[in-house]
Amino acid sequence: MSIQPERLRYLLRQYMDGRCSKDELAELYAAVASSEHETVADLLDEEFGQTQAGPVVKDVDWEHMFNSIVKKKPAKQINIRRYTAAAAVIMLLIIAGGFYRHTHKNNAIRQDIMPGNNKAMLTLADGSTITLDSAGNRLIQQGETAIHQQGGKLQYNAQHTNGTISYNTLSTPRGGQFRITLPDGTEVWLNAASSLRYPVAFTGKQREVTLTGEAYFEVVHNENMPFSVHAGSMNIKDVGTHFNIMAYNDEVAIKTTLIEGAVNISDGKNNHLLKPGQQAIGMNIQEADVDEAIAWKNGEFSFHHTSIYEIMRQLSRWYDVDINYKDSLNIYLSGNITKNVSVSEVFKMLELAGDVKFKIENRKATVMKQ
Repeated sequence: MSIQPERLRYLLRQYMDGRCSKDELAELYAAVASSEHETVADLLDEEFGQTQAGPVVKDVDWEHMFNSIVKKKPAKQINIRRYTAAAAVIMLLIIAGGFYRHTHKNNAIRQDIMPGNNKAMLTLADGSTITLDSAGNRLIQQGETAIHQQGGKLQYNAQHTNGTISYNTLSTPRGGQFRITLPDGTEVWLNAASSLRYPVAFTGKQREVTLTGEAYFEVVHNENMPFSVHAGSMNIKDVGTHFNIMAYNDEVAIKTTLIEGAVNISDGKNNHLLKPGQQAIGMNIQEADVDEAIAWKNGEFSFHHTSIYEIMRQLSRWYDVDINYKDSLNIYLSGNITKNVSVSEVFKMLELAGDVKFKIENRKATVMKQ
């Protein structure tokens, strides 16, 4: 697609001011997708001037960064894969060039909400708390137990004790995530708005932890000391396993997805043994979309005929934004999108798919029909 520099400059100005119509947004994304990224950077610099030195963003795999988000009805589908890549080019060039600090009138960007990151709260057995973030690099001593923090990860040294077992709790806020290696070597990835309660040392015949929210587990198997996760009314026991549990209070049911090995799930009345590639919704077993279930751990949102309401719950947790609905919506979406962009970029892709639009004010987003 060929576009005159004057037209591209106009579209970029509309974008920066938050005034792009749906047609202009589609035209801009299509133009950028077929242009050199340096050309866009030059026009941004020429139009607005760089207020802070920053590198030109280049050599980025934009196609990998975003996959398509498309409307469920085939007649409504458009080629958004190229458009989402273009959106990433524009946003990252703006960030790299320091344009957020420009005094040009820009309500849309000023009100934008950046994605979540590595942050959590560690509550020790005595009730004291330690704030964790991605910059931390320290040793936390808790009695005979050494806890190492390196960036967005905690690691416990395996300890054996004959005394009273202490329990710690790792909790993430909305907009946060964290990773932990438990005393037995089990790896846990904790999603936003979640918590994990666990002992500082595993003793006896059982290893038991309690989860709220969502987490992905890679359990170190020990047939003499089974590993169990308590989540709401469910109990999930590993048999040498990689699995994901989603147990948010605002979701309809607890979802357990098995990636590798086997798990036994129980609601106190019934038991089922899950096989790899299966998912339990409550106690109902079905084939799983594994990529969708663990996409959050891999830095993506993944939707497969997913309702707009479920999508917005995911976005609310990751971006720490409250969601209001102006209209009743019957919209389902499929596709993948990176978690590493601002909420406005996600909303623009959903709007481009059609039938829905968003308004951001402070940390509140209103969802309505187009």
